[in-house]
Amino acid sequence: MTDSRASNPVSGLDGWCDDKGHIYPLKVYYEDTDAGGVVYHANYLAFAERARSAWFSLIGIDQNQYLQNGLAFVVAALEVRYHRPARLGQELRVVTQLANMTGVRAMLDQKITDTHGHLMASLNVQVAQASLGGRPCRFDADVKSKILATMPPQNHEITFSGKAALSHKKGH
Repeated sequence: MTDSRASNPVSGLDGWCDDKGHIYPLKVYYEDTDAGGVVYHANYLAFAERARSAWFSLIGIDQNQYLQNGLAFVVAALEVRYHRPARLGQELRVVTQLANMTGVRAMLDQKITDTHGHLMASLNVQVAQASLGGRPCRFDADVKSKILATMPPQNHEITFSGKAALSHKKGH
């Protein structure tokens, strides 16, 4: 993967991609915390959602265009584990990596760390595409190929024969 900050000056708002995945920086503001200055647990989900939206934007998936065509990207399943509290004023990073993908779901690993690499929260998220009425549908070839292109090479073998396809090594 390349550092897209060099090729797209606007991408700083959406973070950047490197060999670790998509990196989305953020700062903890007062509104993110409880009365003790600790990040409220639900805000980790908001941080992860913001990072996923920024990642889609950075890799060229225009969510507004899909909404105008009656489709949305939705969270189909989510598992979160809290490791240590983040606090007011702290700078964090949300690292998003594609773990697996089928025709209808992208399984993402998201880690929220501080700038020293200490793990604050980890999330396993399944993203799907659905009609605005809630009916699931397959990812189109463009979306699938853009998402697959971000997957670390050690986790997959991508072949293209008209449509993007993924063949996994055993155990993945």
